[in-house]
Amino acid sequence: MEKFTYSVDRQLTFEYSESEMTETKSTKAPERFIRLLKKKMQEHPGRMSLSQVARNADLSPAYLSLLLNGERGVPSNDAISQLEQVLDIAKGELFKAAGRPDDQALEFFRKDEAGSIMRTLAPLPNSQLSAIRKLIEQFVQKQNRAKSK
Repeated sequence: MEKFTYSVDRQLTFEYSESEMTETKSTKAPERFIRLLKKKMQEHPGRMSLSQVARNADLSPAYLSLLLNGERGVPSNDAISQLEQVLDIAKGELFKAAGRPDDQALEFFRKDEAGSIMRTLAPLPNSQLSAIRKLIEQFVQKQNRAKSK
């Protein structure tokens, strides 16, 4: 049986045969991620070339070019971390733009209490989450100070 593929704006692909039709989403990295990456590359004080950024982040220049042109999906967590480091991007900023949790967040999600903490916080509006984050940061700092004494 012959299969046919029809792509709509490289965002949505339909694959079908005579008996079935399925929909698959493109793996293109989010526009927000691509824009942020391009912006940080242009603004970096070292004004590195695409090849230099790729080499320093342990990526191939071809892959980075395809990524920046929306022809590749979100890179691995290691690659995102490397790009953040190479381009002096605040830790977690590229992950947020990619819509993906970083390794620290994944480590937290694996903890036993993480689910109940997330369910407790879920009903809160976004406007209150920054205040909650500040309270948690203060709590963690206090705990760290107590440990170091």
